[in-house]
Amino acid sequence: MALCDFLISADIAGYNCASPAVKGAESTGILINRSEIDSFTISNFSVTALTLKCGGKKAYKIVQSGKTPFNGSQQEMAEGTYQNTITNTVQFVILAQDADTASDIFSLANGQFVAIIPDKQGNYQVYGLEAGLKCSGALRELYNDDTLSGWQVTMVEEGAVKGNLFTTSTIFNNLQTATSACE
Repeated sequence: MALCDFLISADIAGYNCASPAVKGAESTGILINRSEIDSFTISNFSVTALTLKCGGKKAYKIVQSGKTPFNGSQQEMAEGTYQNTITNTVQFVILAQDADTASDIFSLANGQFVAIIPDKQGNYQVYGLEAGLKCSGALRELYNDDTLSGWQVTMVEEGAVKGNLFTTSTIFNNLQTATSACE
């Protein structure tokens, strides 16, 4: 008998008339320093609780303008020797150019993060909770018409076992507006 049975448990519909697929993401997501997460609970593929450590820890908004926010963000299966995993990629552009932005780029290049990005269907996709999003690239081209010489940042989480995690609008909204406190 196997330790885990990988069995499907429902029909797989190619199309859902009640809730058809819609491509794209909303323009505002959040980014959390992974080390500032105190605890989280995953049930099946849903993040049912996520709390930050006390002492002023918070989630930070990522606001993307334009027609295709978070363009290049994706999920891909990675074949493993004993188990397949998911590689999550989140891409965003930072248009500001100043000393604070330079500090942010340095932090992004060296930290580990969790991102929550709402899609156009009302789902809240969670990236980086299992193994952490790490910066795999940050590029600023002075004459790039698409980024207006801003930074194109690519964050990658490799080796996520579940990888396709979602949360609720309540958790997203609470993280977006709250700063943790100590009791």
